[in-house]
Amino acid sequence: MLMQLRPMVVLLLLSTLVNTGPAQAQSAKPQRVRVAVSTATPHNTPFWVAKDKKIFDKYGLDVQLIFVSGGTLATQMLAAGEIQIAAAAPASLLSLIAGGEKIVMFLGVSNTSPFTLVTQPNIKKAADLKGKRLGTARFGGSSHTSAVIALEHLGLNPKGDNIIILQTGLDPERMAALEAKALDAAMLQRVATKVMVGKGYTPLLNLNQAKIPYQNTVLAAKRDFISGRSKIGESFTRALVEGYAYTFNKENKQAVKEVIAKNLRLRSAAEAEDFYLEAQEELDRKPYPTVEGTRTVIKYVAEQNPKVAPLKAEELIDASWLKSLDNEGFFEKLYGGR
Repeated sequence: MLMQLRPMVVLLLLSTLVNTGPAQAQSAKPQRVRVAVSTATPHNTPFWVAKDKKIFDKYGLDVQLIFVSGGTLATQMLAAGEIQIAAAAPASLLSLIAGGEKIVMFLGVSNTSPFTLVTQPNIKKAADLKGKRLGTARFGGSSHTSAVIALEHLGLNPKGDNIIILQTGLDPERMAALEAKALDAAMLQRVATKVMVGKGYTPLLNLNQAKIPYQNTVLAAKRDFISGRSKIGESFTRALVEGYAYTFNKENKQAVKEVIAKNLRLRSAAEAEDFYLEAQEELDRKPYPTVEGTRTVIKYVAEQNPKVAPLKAEELIDASWLKSLDNEGFFEKLYGGR
């Protein structure tokens, strides 16, 4: 009888060992990753989804999304080691990198400018902007760089045409300044543009539709985080890409709108429709940072800070985590035929 029981005991022991493996992995303390996000925008939807749907948890990560006011502060926190990852405009990174900070961009959150140059109703053509006031958020940030790009695209020069570029806060503040006639023009994102155009203001130039190469927002980290803690970074990237796939899956539309509404503090998911469409239209399924768009940013930032001019876009990008996922077929697995 004892001899007959032994195989059963062995099987039970093996079963116990196999079953305790995942449980022990799940009980391991999650790896904390602090991420600073500088603007509340629909481009952050994959972050919010990955957090809300516990996709980060699935990969053993305790991701803390920290909202800060402005990309400059986010990049300063990154340089100081207070966070591991910053979601910010490359324009706010370049001066730090030119000053010796070992920072690289590893994911392209927004690979095109989301801004439209919106003007007072009486301003219908580029020449009408001469001698006028143009509102952006912060000097050196994405809206400011987009303003300079827009003016050049329209054949205008801020100095030569006496166009005054002002720091006037985020979209709501710029919209209010337009209505108070404290500004003649402003750089506005999709939903703000829709509201103002509905009131009769002029959408003089949509930079997204103009297809001007521009790297708007990236995920950046210190080089030693990418090289020395590759497992954490790889897991973070893998989880975030799953957040992208969840966002793009039309079956999840209502759930995604609810996540957007919660994070943008809207009254209901119904109010998130335009923000949802913005995310669908402006996010990339494979969020690689773009070399050409980064070159555009370097060009315009270098006009204000000549030390930035020698930087090479190719050397500022390290997409090794994305390439690894690409090579293993991770994107195809997530997206399938969708």
